[in-house]
Amino acid sequence: EAFRKSGGHCATEQLRSVTAIMDCGPFAGCFGEAKEGSNSQQVTIETPDRDPCLEKSVESVVVDNSLEPQLFGGWNDAAKADPSDTVKKGGILKRALSNLSMGSTGSKKSVKSSASGSSRGSSKNNFIAKRWSMILDSSVPNLLNNRSIMLKDDERVITFDETNKLGCVNPTSMNDMKDGRPNRLRTTKFTPLTWLPLSLINQFKRVANIYFLFIACLVVWPWSPKNWKSKIFPFVGVLLWTALKDLFEDVRRKLDDDAENTQKTWRLSRGSANEEVGGFEEVNWSQVLVGDMVLVPEDTAFPADLILLHPAGNTEAFISTVMLDGETSLKARKAPSLCEVMSAKCAKQAAQEWQAVQSTQQGAFPSSQLKTQMLKFIQGLRRPGVEFKFPRPTPVLSDVRGTLQPSGNAESELVCPFTEDNFLPRGCVLRNTPFVLAVVLFVGDDTKTRMNASTSKMKFSNMQVNLNNCVRGLLLVLFSMCIVATIISFADQGGLAEDLNNMSEDARNPLIRFFMFCITFYHVVPMSLYVIYEMLKLVLAFQVNSDKQMYDPVRNENAKARTAEIMEEMGQVNFLFSDKTGTLTANEMVFARCHVGDQDLGEFRKAAEGGPGAGVLKAREILESGQTEDPLFKSVLNLFTCLAVCHSVQVNVKGGSDDGKTESELSFSGMSPDEVALVQIADDVGIRFVSRIRKAAGNMSEVVLMGPSTSERKFSVLHELAFSSDRKRMSVIVKHKGGIWCITKGADSIMEGLLSVPFTEACAADLNTFSQQGLRTLIVGMRCIEQAEFDAWSLEYIAARNIIDDTQEAKMAEVGAKLEKGLKFVGVTAVEDRLQDGVPEAISIIKEAGIRLWVLTGDKTETAVDIARSCKLFTETTTMAYATQALDAKDAEDKLLKAHSSLDGKGDTGLVLDGQTLLHALDSQECRKIIYDLGIVSRSCICSRLSPMQKLELVKLVREQNKLAITLAIGDGANDVPMIQGAHLGIAIRGKEGTQAVQASDIAISYFRFLVPLLLCHGRRSYRRVALFLSFYLFKNVALLMCDVWWMFQDKFR
Repeated sequence: EAFRKSGGHCATEQLRSVTAIMDCGPFAGCFGEAKEGSNSQQVTIETPDRDPCLEKSVESVVVDNSLEPQLFGGWNDAAKADPSDTVKKGGILKRALSNLSMGSTGSKKSVKSSASGSSRGSSKNNFIAKRWSMILDSSVPNLLNNRSIMLKDDERVITFDETNKLGCVNPTSMNDMKDGRPNRLRTTKFTPLTWLPLSLINQFKRVANIYFLFIACLVVWPWSPKNWKSKIFPFVGVLLWTALKDLFEDVRRKLDDDAENTQKTWRLSRGSANEEVGGFEEVNWSQVLVGDMVLVPEDTAFPADLILLHPAGNTEAFISTVMLDGETSLKARKAPSLCEVMSAKCAKQAAQEWQAVQSTQQGAFPSSQLKTQMLKFIQGLRRPGVEFKFPRPTPVLSDVRGTLQPSGNAESELVCPFTEDNFLPRGCVLRNTPFVLAVVLFVGDDTKTRMNASTSKMKFSNMQVNLNNCVRGLLLVLFSMCIVATIISFADQGGLAEDLNNMSEDARNPLIRFFMFCITFYHVVPMSLYVIYEMLKLVLAFQVNSDKQMYDPVRNENAKARTAEIMEEMGQVNFLFSDKTGTLTANEMVFARCHVGDQDLGEFRKAAEGGPGAGVLKAREILESGQTEDPLFKSVLNLFTCLAVCHSVQVNVKGGSDDGKTESELSFSGMSPDEVALVQIADDVGIRFVSRIRKAAGNMSEVVLMGPSTSERKFSVLHELAFSSDRKRMSVIVKHKGGIWCITKGADSIMEGLLSVPFTEACAADLNTFSQQGLRTLIVGMRCIEQAEFDAWSLEYIAARNIIDDTQEAKMAEVGAKLEKGLKFVGVTAVEDRLQDGVPEAISIIKEAGIRLWVLTGDKTETAVDIARSCKLFTETTTMAYATQALDAKDAEDKLLKAHSSLDGKGDTGLVLDGQTLLHALDSQECRKIIYDLGIVSRSCICSRLSPMQKLELVKLVREQNKLAITLAIGDGANDVPMIQGAHLGIAIRGKEGTQAVQASDIAISYFRFLVPLLLCHGRRSYRRVALFLSFYLFKNVALLMCDVWWMFQDKFR
């Protein structure tokens, strides 16, 4: 069809495959004149603007009678190796089409084909395979020639094609659970039928309740010395009151479940499979099924675990994962390569309509125009057919893997992987993106959120356990006394036996006589003991709730004891497990200082009176002077320009009017709060990051800056080399005014070796000063790159990026490092990761009280250690030991033993672990014992890169290894809920990460520093008061029992 539009004629099926695909890829709409020859056909095409990441060019592709393609440009030998490879698997022809996209700007290529004797025998499946091969390869060269990630074990498949328009799911049991509503959430403990039985079972776990039931059964007999009403009614009242309390709590959970299940989302209408799919319908979350396509608007949570198909603008989507991993910074997500190509095709077919729906929609969502364009995208995806293959879900947050491949070709080697970069977890919220279209991968209990949620269990304090033991001892003494009294009452000793003749017939029975003594002495464990015990705890909880030391004037809230069951536990804590982000820190990054032009510009933090800092004013003055020949002007301009360009931050424009009377406001958001702080300070000094425009080709984008003054500058970002814990730096390759530049920022320990000249004395001195102030420093460097060097490097980097096995990350880092050398020093930045007020002092007091403090976080190891030093968890005198990046269980054990040997016998010690090491170590009982021993040897510990369930496992480890140790867990996000519920005492920080932690906690406070009065004041007092009360009350009842015993002797055991 594309040939006919351009005046050509398609002579062979092979050429028809090629030309049809060209209309979908980067050649879309660029066919020129067509010429006919006697034995061959030739069409001349003009490629669109050249992607600077691609460099090789190809002159022509020939498909002759023998199907031996020859690629004039270096592929001749490879083409002759296996001629049949062209038709069967796309082979050489596919690679040739990939390389066609590497031509120079405006270059002309020729595609030739023999017109006579050509083969027309390729099957439909092979045609589809070749079609997808060329679609994808034209955008992402050499991505698909790898079958190493094909999934076989426990494989799940979702198929979309012309037959299965709504998605065919295999196995179908995924959508049959919970009566056909697998996405329905249920956290209640009871049903109407199980409420009373289960509540009574829980209540009779108390030994005293079993004893009271025993007494209640005895007093109903005629021979009972006590009135049955005085025992039965109070006991039934206590049981019923507790059961109603359990019911009330479960009803609240049911209401929370209903609120979750009835949230709305837009789903592709599930009409008849034989009819054309109509459009999008609004449904409840509980109605969402695996394989559904959903349309999610901005600031809306995802109803299930999804794979992104198309974000607004076909660039990136940003999500907030606060409720999953506790991180407040936004995460970037993108569509798989296959879907990006389909978006490009839709944009070509209806450019104006497509462009119109890529911005925020006004009025009802989704608009009819948006529905129409998304349906076209879905139809374009179904037409050639595609399969999503993925394994069973796992609770590991980063373990997302699967493939997209052509449907209907079981032997196809054409595979497009999807990973965590394409994953949208349930409950996370879409931010700064007007909408996304996604396919449902996991629902209900298979989602990451639910798999990382622990079951809430009733907590009992150690004092409750001790009280139960005391009750058992008292009952043992009571029954012993009753046995002795029964024996003596029937013994022939003087007149005692004669009195039996005057007793009733029932009283003459030894067993009944024993029961009568039990009823008489039952008050040794009175029912009032537990009633007053609970009342005392309520009073202690009220004291916590009304303590002005823990009042938060910002939220106008006091501390809140949500349960009074374990108040006394606060005074016995041995291990304290704390989250980092939002618990120790205030989630605020502030630019503090910088070194540029061989000098420190001063304080950039706000002045005491609230105005800009001296450093901001000085930088503005330098930039506004416009003295382009001044070396200091050039240095300051370069530094803040680099900060405004080298990042992955997104800008949001709010307000403003078309007539210009009202200025718009810019706000910045990104995956790293550090980057946001750096971009914000550049804006403060006059270099404003205005917009980021994603280019259609590859991963290119254009960054637009304003300033100094009113000048506008544009930078084309060709590549972004992301930060990693191994690299400890980030780089962007940009093109500006014809020159190509590498801008790098990173840790001073790494950057020092990448600079062309070493640090000056002034720079080294400022670096040392910034570090001593607890500031996080970055070195900024840059260099100009020659075109030839960049072209050669770009091809190598693309090849590394397209690797889809475990070596990809290492290879990309290796290739990226080739440009990050010989850098020119630009400046030093110092950012303050602001702690909550009073955190260092609180940690110092807690450590002095003998409590071992473990900080468990999902952050990078380096970031966690930096925060640990800032909050005085680790000091300059702390002996550090690391057990990180273990490769297997043996390696984990060796690293743990090495850490133990380095800390054993030392005074002030600190331990650093990470999630990868714990992943291998927690499965081994020997390693679990070593970890606990390390916790005893070290005064404090940092554990980084942990999942929510790993946090819980560490709490369980301590409880298993030491049955007497009391654990406390404190956090502020949903990712901390398993840890909070797993510890003896769970405390939540009211923060910016939702209310899930508060709802799961025993006590809620506003700041970490409130732990000091909570533990050392209320905890100690509660423990002493509860212990004193129990000691007195038990002594009182034993003393009263002795009076009855004495009277028993006086009354001759009657």
